[in-house]
Amino acid sequence: MIYPFIRSFFPGKTACNRLALGTILFFIFGYAQPGMAQSSSADRARQWYDRETIFLLSPNRYVRNNTVYAGNAALRREFSISPGGMQLYVRSRRTRNFALVFSLVGSAGTIYTLATGNRNNYRTFFWVSLGTGLGASLLNARATTQLNQAVWLRNRDALLLMKEEE
Repeated sequence: MIYPFIRSFFPGKTACNRLALGTILFFIFGYAQPGMAQSSSADRARQWYDRETIFLLSPNRYVRNNTVYAGNAALRREFSISPGGMQLYVRSRRTRNFALVFSLVGSAGTIYTLATGNRNNYRTFFWVSLGTGLGASLLNARATTQLNQAVWLRNRDALLLMKEEE
């Protein structure tokens, strides 16, 4: 569509005319690519996102602004900007603590059975220990899911705060 229009300005078929036509087409289509120049608001949003969002490394370690933070107190400070994220974070901590207690009870039962030497209880405590271990791992998986959701909500709320500041 554009080619015949531009070609009308170069009626001859000489190499010079073709070179000139190719050069014009290169500049028209080579530099007119959408999305090459980014707006300053997109740059600010990207900088804010890089600076304010957190990424989990483990249940109590995270990265924010290329710095690694550790500890539950630091995570609690991060969740202070997001009420929904804070609720899920607290629920995640409770679930993880319950899983720890559940696992320790199963382990204590197994140790008690082995220490007493009562062979009648070996099979029973084996199954109890296996069940508590499986239950604890399922609870830990649930706690991890809750923590990931909490981080997602916190990051979303951090982006909403960016929009409020503008």
